[in-house]
Amino acid sequence: MPTKPYSLSKSRYMKGMQCHKALWLATHKPELREESEAATEAFAQGHKIGDLAQDIFPGGMFIPFDDLGFDKQLQRTKRALITHKVVYEAAFMHNGVFVKADILRKVRGGWEQYEVKGSSKIKDIYLEDTAVQYHVITGAGLTITKAYLVHLNSSYLHKGELDLNELFTRHNITDEVLARQAAVKKEIASQKRMLKGNMPAIAIGPWCKDPYECDFICHCWKNVPDDSVFELAGKGIDTFDLYHQGIKKLKDIPLNLLKGKQLQQVQVARSKKTVVDKKALRDFLDTLRYPLYFLDFETFVEGIPSYDGMKPFQQVPFQYSLHWQKQPGGKLYHTDYLAQPGIDPRKEIAGQLLKDIPANSCVVAYWKSFEASRIKELAALFPAKKKRLLSIIDNMVDLIDPFKARHLYSWQQKGSHSIKAVLPAFVKGMSYEDMEIGDGGAAMEAYRRMCEYADQPKELAKVRANLLEYCKQDTLAMVKLLEVITDKAGK
Repeated sequence: MPTKPYSLSKSRYMKGMQCHKALWLATHKPELREESEAATEAFAQGHKIGDLAQDIFPGGMFIPFDDLGFDKQLQRTKRALITHKVVYEAAFMHNGVFVKADILRKVRGGWEQYEVKGSSKIKDIYLEDTAVQYHVITGAGLTITKAYLVHLNSSYLHKGELDLNELFTRHNITDEVLARQAAVKKEIASQKRMLKGNMPAIAIGPWCKDPYECDFICHCWKNVPDDSVFELAGKGIDTFDLYHQGIKKLKDIPLNLLKGKQLQQVQVARSKKTVVDKKALRDFLDTLRYPLYFLDFETFVEGIPSYDGMKPFQQVPFQYSLHWQKQPGGKLYHTDYLAQPGIDPRKEIAGQLLKDIPANSCVVAYWKSFEASRIKELAALFPAKKKRLLSIIDNMVDLIDPFKARHLYSWQQKGSHSIKAVLPAFVKGMSYEDMEIGDGGAAMEAYRRMCEYADQPKELAKVRANLLEYCKQDTLAMVKLLEVITDKAGK
């Protein structure tokens, strides 16, 4: 339910903490907002984790938000604080700010405040979040004896029934929250004044994406040109400083300001040429042997682990694609695996992988540390398969290496060595742009949908087909890029 035009809620306050202009736009020009699917999914996951955390302190009273105005929420909270020792989503209003407390627990001398986050780390933004809630709750007359941050324990290993006291970690952040109270009061006053005036003249900057990507980026960045200075990769010169000095295009950056790979990127962008180090490419090719297997995994991540042997936020493989050739330039073969919905895929994927990749085969991956980490996790989970699985890693070559080292580099990569940037730069007519699933995040979301469609054969078949096509593209891309390397090396 929306707040009044110039009133604040916790979420609006936090948006203003990141950028006053974003809060002004959200208030006066909300139609310019463009919220991403990833942000929507993260919000849903956060709610799921918050709901589960309530069971740490069972038997509390829940104060609903949907279809209930502020006044009714405040009234229900007031009654719940009298009748219950635990209250979930308690509502408070003070100093023109409305907040909902995740969990309040009555103790001797007052109440403990628990703020739940769907993360495995303490972040400064969470301390600010809890601090503004503390300001409002205590200002409304409730005594808070301690403030806690509750987050997921990344070391927790799911075994049997979820152990919530092990799954969640509690940190006493009372001192940090108290230290921020003067700043919170000052910031609230500043935001209120700002909202009554004209749009703040705030230029684009790092705050557009930190700590969260702003949902007004498309509006605020609309005048940033193609081939802008923000395409400059790596560490070095501050691109925002360049932009605000009027140097907006990559090609216009003075070369004397640059060095290393940044200098090379601008030089190549100006000349529109390709860097080729034939000797280095030949050395890379000499690390390969046939038959050659090209491997790519797709994974899903859960804050709350569903299966035994899983940890929060662990990357769990549910799919792989495998192309292979018996000799250079020989016939190309392909196979793949995609788990059925709603099952723990790890045992089946480990067994099938060992069937599909013969022992001691040379395996190519793009950014092999990702595939190697998944295989190590499978090996730890299935000791009987450990030796064979780890041997895959021992025989693995990383196709990213010549591109990362820029032994082969095109101006069209725009400083990136991601396969999504490298592929269209070197293989004409082959990219991810027109695919139903175009990146790993979309694949993860598709797998989640696939599990929801378990009883809808038509929809399930469509999602499966799109996932198979995407993962196959990744390994076919590696095959094509190896052909490019071979051609450029003169072999």
